[in-house]
Amino acid sequence: MRGRAMALFQPDLLRLMESLRTADEVELIRGLAQWVLCELIEAEATAHIGAAPRERR
Repeated sequence: MRGRAMALFQPDLLRLMESLRTADEVELIRGLAQWVLCELIEAEATAHIGAAPRERR
């Protein structure tokens, strides 16, 4: 997992930038923590089953 960059699509980036601009500190930390945890879950699932999210059935 080390050294791999996570891909963000433009809608995700726009939503993240808007959140950074408008959120208070607690909501910002909560949103970033949620995003990081979701990415970790996806990475672990991918490693466990050997298929990326769009390759799963």
